[in-house]
Amino acid sequence: MDQSLTEQDARDRSYDYLRQTLAALPPGVSLSYHPDSPVLGDLRPGVTVPCDDSNTVEHGPWNVQISYWLVGVPPGQDRHYVDLITSYWTDRGWIRPGATPDYTVATTPDGYSIALQDAGKGHGSLGLGTFSPCFPESAQGTTTPQPSVIEPSTTK
Repeated sequence: MDQSLTEQDARDRSYDYLRQTLAALPPGVSLSYHPDSPVLGDLRPGVTVPCDDSNTVEHGPWNVQISYWLVGVPPGQDRHYVDLITSYWTDRGWIRPGATPDYTVATTPDGYSIALQDAGKGHGSLGLGTFSPCFPESAQGTTTPQPSVIEPSTTK
């Protein structure tokens, strides 16, 4: 566990990785709480959760989990966008073994996990989420609201 990592730092770095991933895609896509697919529900702001989910540690480390829908993907192009994202992560050496057509996880050199999932509900059901490294319980707390939409960064 990185003793110097704070919840705010973990959130900011998570957003950076999401923006970098978006920047590798054709223009017009973003991340949003609201999906393009009418059969899927809205997502809520990210949460902090204990790193040890056994409920046996009272004051242990925490991490940040953030999820968004990938919106603006042209109809019929979901699989192509999965391939583009997977290729971007692979080129950086982030892909973990065991990827499936519906779920791919990448791990960055600094320990963040990024997941791409196809919810299987047709067009507009691709989601991206991040999981931060653990940080001390005392480092919880942020005053910055999570953005409801994330646009690509200008650097890849």
